[in-house]
Amino acid sequence: MLLGSFSTSAATPEQVDAALRKSKEYMYSKMDKVKYWEEVPVMDEKAGSHSTSGRQWGGLTAISVYALLASGEKHLDPKLNPAVEWIKKQRIIGNYALGLRAQLWTFLPPTPEVKQLAMKDRDYLYKGMHRNPLPKAGDKDRIGFYPYWFNDDRTKMQPGDKWWDLSISQYGVLGMWACEQVDGVEVPIDYWAETDKAWKAAMYTDAENKGGWAYRRGAGAGNELKPGDTHEMVKPTMTAAGVATLFITQDYLLQYSNFGFCKGGANNMHLEAGLAWMDKNVGKLLGGGQFYGMYGVERIGVASGKKYFGTVDWYNVGADYLVKAQAADGSWGGSIPNTCFAMLFLARGRSPVIMNKLEYSLNDPANAKINLPWAQRPRDVANFSRFAGKMSEQYFNWQVVNLRVSPDDLHDAPILYVSGSKKLDFTDAEIAKLREYTAAGGLILFNADCADEEFVKSIVGPTGIGKKLFPKYEFRELPAAHPIYVDQVYQARNWKTKPKVLAVSNGVREMAILIPDADVGRAWQTRAEKTKEEAYQLGMNIFYYAAEKGNVRYRGATHVVKADPKIKPTVNVKVARIMVGDNPDPEPWGWQRLSAILHNQAGVGVKVEPVKPGEKKLVSGPTGFQMAHLTGTGNFTMSAPQRDEIKAFVNGGGTLVVDAAGGDAAFADAAEKELAAIFGGDASAIGPIIAPDERVYEWAAPFKIAKFDYRKYTRGKLSGKLNVPRIRAIERAGKQRVFYSREDISAGMLGQPCDGILGYEPETATAIMRNIVLYVAYNGRPPRPTTSPATAPTANPAAPAAAAQ
Repeated sequence: MLLGSFSTSAATPEQVDAALRKSKEYMYSKMDKVKYWEEVPVMDEKAGSHSTSGRQWGGLTAISVYALLASGEKHLDPKLNPAVEWIKKQRIIGNYALGLRAQLWTFLPPTPEVKQLAMKDRDYLYKGMHRNPLPKAGDKDRIGFYPYWFNDDRTKMQPGDKWWDLSISQYGVLGMWACEQVDGVEVPIDYWAETDKAWKAAMYTDAENKGGWAYRRGAGAGNELKPGDTHEMVKPTMTAAGVATLFITQDYLLQYSNFGFCKGGANNMHLEAGLAWMDKNVGKLLGGGQFYGMYGVERIGVASGKKYFGTVDWYNVGADYLVKAQAADGSWGGSIPNTCFAMLFLARGRSPVIMNKLEYSLNDPANAKINLPWAQRPRDVANFSRFAGKMSEQYFNWQVVNLRVSPDDLHDAPILYVSGSKKLDFTDAEIAKLREYTAAGGLILFNADCADEEFVKSIVGPTGIGKKLFPKYEFRELPAAHPIYVDQVYQARNWKTKPKVLAVSNGVREMAILIPDADVGRAWQTRAEKTKEEAYQLGMNIFYYAAEKGNVRYRGATHVVKADPKIKPTVNVKVARIMVGDNPDPEPWGWQRLSAILHNQAGVGVKVEPVKPGEKKLVSGPTGFQMAHLTGTGNFTMSAPQRDEIKAFVNGGGTLVVDAAGGDAAFADAAEKELAAIFGGDASAIGPIIAPDERVYEWAAPFKIAKFDYRKYTRGKLSGKLNVPRIRAIERAGKQRVFYSREDISAGMLGQPCDGILGYEPETATAIMRNIVLYVAYNGRPPRPTTSPATAPTANPAAPAAAAQ
């Protein structure tokens, strides 16, 4: 497969798929004949409060169903549905078990039944947390935390009911969060405030342990870990629970803050301390059988948007460990809970990243004191991602990235979101990375927080970064008939207030979009889904455009391909990029990617040089060019010397490929006239269409093109057969020497899905041009492959909307 490779981890998407498949088989093999996973058929009243056969009865089935649903299983599947229906009907009193069962409601259709079940669990968990006034005098540090279980009558304390710890409490909070995700189910704000206060008070503040949590710790003087407190040492698992819990409480408490003022981002000192602790200690949780802890890492990574803890790519390292540690029977450690935690890590952690948010600083000394200029709305992209998942019935991650990494790392997501309210002043090196990101298919989405004019001018002004990023192109107001407005799920004509959108295009696709005054980030931050629905719908339309109707990849899969230095080319092809017209090379990165693919798969070295015909540089033969590529957008006309030089190049044995970049009609019309003028014939019928079984398509595996796919946009615009190629050829001396496509190939060679392009799907376009190069390189004889292309899946199949924490 041409699209998609995996980053540095040894765990490829294919390996993760296989691990999840094996784990599902294991889980179903452990299902009881009555379709649940419990150790005993009814609760054992004599068992312990934390036992899965005692007060936590129901928890094994809950976590099993949760893990299977999160891994893509459907609730109506005959194998799983009996367990779903069974767990709905059970009386569950243990807070571990109840918190896990509540996760299921986010995966099920929001029916009245599901709403009632979520409300019932919410009420039980709300009453079950230790709250003021306490039934009797006791340890006040337990306020805001959970016991293992409780009586419905909270005025009667049970033996051991005054117990509390952070392990059980995180599941109470998780359960409440999940219930609140169901439409129409609300959790009182005092619950989140009390929870936030309790967990912050339980965090250690001494220099050595700052940012860590233990299983139990009250709010002492400075809350320091004192000598002899070995039973209350900081625990990596509880620190993960603490950080993840504070992300949940922050989401609700920040809703009520005033985000109308743009004075920089506000620090959550407890969260920052917890994340700093994780940066230093995440290695203690990734591997070594720490499945419970790995689930906590995944929750933090997803909630915070962090791709790295310190320098550790948490998902790559964790996935690599889990793939290698899985037992032959598909389990991890022969344990249902451990297997479920591993499944949740793999499935949720690899979910597609819908949007990256750029972390940056202001280099201008006048703005140097502004704190976190990029994070004035700290949960804007997180909230939008959750909304997008709900609307798409698909789970999405989001990430915070910076420009200290390689541009390749930015391609985890189709969109890079940049927000702020001060002048952007990126360095030349940062500009170069952003330019490379967009050249390789990425889209930058700028949002002016508080509609700040200084931010806008720093992008589109005469000396703005737009000029540096895209020197050949200009920002303009997005046309009313643009695919973002008319070809996506949400129709702009239905919006009460249409946000102003500026964008810059290379003639094929949008490379950057600026929202100058609608401030969608504020609407996302405050979850104004109903009062500012156009802000969410515009964001969704931009996402659907950038990812071609939601064609996103698993985290870690990428369209970026690099040449393997261990492979040495055995054949070389020199390609001339024909430079005619006003926009002759809109997608130059496509040839860079295709060259790496040919190098890796066939040992073919490709050298591409721009050539302006008519200057006597387009010469065929052993010392000249073997192939030439003409593409672009807009109308163009060649001079007589230019036509003569191209004709001589082809007649001398060179091969010419012509395609309309983006499927641009003006370029295609002009190209047909020029080809007719150069080679004769009718401009409306340039050569016969090549049959799908001809040599150029019929190379031996892995170079055989067995399937021809067109982009979704194309399938809605063209008639006729859309499962066969439409490329035409002109022969010279019995061999095909000119290949012409009215439909786009050039943009497809980028490998990145994008809407609004009339042409072949990226994989098909790349395969077509690859095979033409092979046809030229080997003079029609099949080459010997050096490596087989990856077969890993690159897109995430649709799944029910899932929990985002």
